[in-house]
Amino acid sequence: MNYREARKIARRAEHSFGLPGDATLRFIQDKLEMQRGRPITVDELPGLSGSELCGVWLICADRDIVLHAPAKSSWHRQQIILHEFSHMILRHDLEVSSEELVTAFLPDLGVDVLRALGRSSYTDDSEVTAEALADQLATRIINSAVGSLPEPLAFRRVFG
Repeated sequence: MNYREARKIARRAEHSFGLPGDATLRFIQDKLEMQRGRPITVDELPGLSGSELCGVWLICADRDIVLHAPAKSSWHRQQIILHEFSHMILRHDLEVSSEELVTAFLPDLGVDVLRALGRSSYTDDSEVTAEALADQLATRIINSAVGSLPEPLAFRRVFG
């Protein structure tokens, strides 16, 4: 799948998800929790290097867990989380199951994990589509934040 096709799928998914104009990361998480009927825990896992694996979504019997590598900035952290949320929006949990991922990267995790999703390839169709959707969601959040910030020196009035 090429990036153009992935963006088309991502646009349809974003539209179906039904975000308001003032989307936030918290709003997206709350909406996913409501849709999935279960809580989502998001936490940093210092053991993830960020080179092999930046984030992972663990699907447990009673909740979803998103773990991310230590991020260089709040924007990078948000992008990793949005990528995992995008897998949820795209319903990739119905397509993939990987016990090897859990045992390889999280051997001491004391949680009963049913399935796990983590980036194994940058060319995999589900990864490309999830990243395209994460990009769109990030743009939506940035545009929401821009609209709520005070306008320095009446920039829009001067420049239109």
